[in-house]
Amino acid sequence: MTVLERLELIDTHAHLDSSDYNADRAAVIARAFAEHIGVITVGVDLPSSREAVRLAERHRAIWAGIGVHPHEAKTFDKKVERGLRELAQQKKVVAIGEIGLDYYRNLSPRPVQREVFIEQIELANELNLPVIIHNRESTTDMLGILRVHRPKHGVVHSFLGDLTLAQEFMALGLYLGIGGPLTFPKNEVLRQAVKDIPLDRILVETDCPYLTPVPHRGRRNEPIYVRYVVEEISRIKEIPLQEVSVVTTNNALTLFLKDRDKASLP
Repeated sequence: MTVLERLELIDTHAHLDSSDYNADRAAVIARAFAEHIGVITVGVDLPSSREAVRLAERHRAIWAGIGVHPHEAKTFDKKVERGLRELAQQKKVVAIGEIGLDYYRNLSPRPVQREVFIEQIELANELNLPVIIHNRESTTDMLGILRVHRPKHGVVHSFLGDLTLAQEFMALGLYLGIGGPLTFPKNEVLRQAVKDIPLDRILVETDCPYLTPVPHRGRRNEPIYVRYVVEEISRIKEIPLQEVSVVTTNNALTLFLKDRDKASLP
């Protein structure tokens, strides 16, 4: 049985390189594997992308996304681009990301964010890799860029919008990453959107160590908690939990992992 056949869920967005896991990273990973949960761990700059690849290379059910987050866009240069190109040759790299725009914190100038986002979309398309997109308070510019510089494949990470916005992203061929905020009491708009978003366009994620779902909100998140997201989708859509698990896992395989890794779990 291959590693992919053993998986019951895939946390499609985690940051396992975070210092939050320095004391017990091995145990966090072991808990996920014990529940047959695979993980895509995602870089936000060149050093964290390298660490994501190192983690993926050490574990058969972990894969890596590499890229420069909008917060770090000001660090992007030709040397960083070369580093990402080199990392992208590694077998366990399955996406360019986390990339995108963030107009909430504005830790990099907005024109720089837009330029670096476009460059990384073009890199992903050249390498035939999907993109993992970060969008925070930047939807107008985000959609404008995506309509002109259209990624071949990708997901809008931590989608928090309404159904209309979901439909705009889906019309661009993108999946929607749904995480812990779906379980937050005040996110009724998101729950209404998820009710009508086709299940075959949804990926499940944690964004751990951040955005911990209820009932663990306020504590450190980890991949095993992706099950709470699946449970909430099941409840909202009034469909069996197993159906949500199977379809969202197949979605992740289709976008990131199809035919990439046939190794068996140890």
